[in-house]
Amino acid sequence: MPASGTCDFQAGGDCTLSVNGVNRTYRLHIPANFQKNSSALVIALHGSQSSGAGLESQSQLSVKADQAGFAVAYPDALLSSQGHTLWSVFYNDFAFTGTPPDDIGFLRALINTLQANLQPDPKRIFVTGFSVGGYMAHRAGVQLSDLVAAVAVVEGTLYAIAPGDTRTVPAAVAPVSVLIFHGDQDSAIPYCGSTSSTSLASSQDQTYNYWIGNLADSCTTLSTTSPLCDTQGNVSAVTEKDATGCRNNTEVIFYKLSGGTHTWYNTPMNVSGQIPYNPNLNTSTGVVTDDVLWNFFLSHGKP
Repeated sequence: MPASGTCDFQAGGDCTLSVNGVNRTYRLHIPANFQKNSSALVIALHGSQSSGAGLESQSQLSVKADQAGFAVAYPDALLSSQGHTLWSVFYNDFAFTGTPPDDIGFLRALINTLQANLQPDPKRIFVTGFSVGGYMAHRAGVQLSDLVAAVAVVEGTLYAIAPGDTRTVPAAVAPVSVLIFHGDQDSAIPYCGSTSSTSLASSQDQTYNYWIGNLADSCTTLSTTSPLCDTQGNVSAVTEKDATGCRNNTEVIFYKLSGGTHTWYNTPMNVSGQIPYNPNLNTSTGVVTDDVLWNFFLSHGKP
């Protein structure tokens, strides 16, 4: 069944999209300087217990979009069995009653709908996400990389899986550039991974190593081979990892936010003595989250 819905593709606002009989919602922000066929589109994914509108307010991405001229779509997740919004990520089936929602199908339909009606540059489709939305951005990078050029993940990780579940993350559909921010004091999604009676969350090492490996971008040039966490699960001194020489000229960059917590920071992150801190951020990379991710997207469109 094809997707259908309602949206003002001239002015943006609150929109609906029916995908295989399931009604989904999203908010669309279109800046005045958006240009068909040349401007970018960013899909921005909220965290659990939040919404697209909540992430729009939290991230201030629409303000950045007005400055830079890209459109932003803020989709809404559906409810989990606990009654709060949650994305169907790798592999949190245990959080839903019955079959988990087809969020990848929804995001594919959303991108295709916006491509047909808003007409962004098809080589400049990007995904970002915060928290569980970051998990979902990783999943979109794996399964929607035929459409998506790059993903930027803020305080998320690659998977959360029930103990005893033997599934592994599949090979990425196509090469995709990846930018990752993670605070070393994040207690919601611990930097070095987490275990509980219901869920095992991947560490940032496991996440980064997936993307640079043969299942994804097959990168050949690494800024460092030192791990982000030692064998005891303690945070190492490494503050940045950059992998180049990857398939289709993709790139994978990780930034540790020293002292950073489970937050989307839009204050400078390169000031020594202030939290969070990363010495690798500068005027070229950008020093606040929105600028860093947009600068990364600018230089990582599809060839």
